[in-house]
Amino acid sequence: MARITIEDALEMAQTRFGLVMLTAQRTRQLLKGSAPLTDIRNNREIVAALREIAAGKVTYAHPEYLKGAKEDFKPIADDMEFIGDEDYAEPEL
Repeated sequence: MARITIEDALEMAQTRFGLVMLTAQRTRQLLKGSAPLTDIRNNREIVAALREIAAGKVTYAHPEYLKGAKEDFKPIADDMEFIGDEDYAEPEL
């Protein structure tokens, strides 16, 4: 059963190295408490990660796809106020 899962997952990943890295990262997420995207039954986290990859529910976002993401976000100015700041403001001396 695991061999079939690996072969199916390998079709979704472009290389074996990519599959190993993606599986390891997703397994760590599952171990930290991330919600599974497929029915994991009584399988271990690594098998669940491989099943999610094989089902196409987990993919690797290449940094080239994320290039424009940083340009969309602008840093918040230091002098900007946030709603609710007055409740948590430090008392003036």
